[in-house]
Amino acid sequence: MSPFTLQEIQCFDAVVREGGFQGAASMLNRSHAAVFAAVAKLEESLQVALLDRSGYRVTLTDAGHSFHRKAQSLLSEME
Repeated sequence: MSPFTLQEIQCFDAVVREGGFQGAASMLNRSHAAVFAAVAKLEESLQVALLDRSGYRVTLTDAGHSFHRKAQSLLSEME
């Protein structure tokens, strides 16, 4: 498993909270492509799909739910 970055976790959290990549990009003042790439790299590092992209809106997978709880805890500690 490769290490992942705080930026990747922040992007993932923003996608979950905003319900999609475009909203997350706007919230983080980053491009859609940058947010998408960060989340894809996070998933690659973890070797698990965190988001189901098959529908109109992205949804969390079971692994995504579990990881998001841990990510929220980490992000709140970082504040």
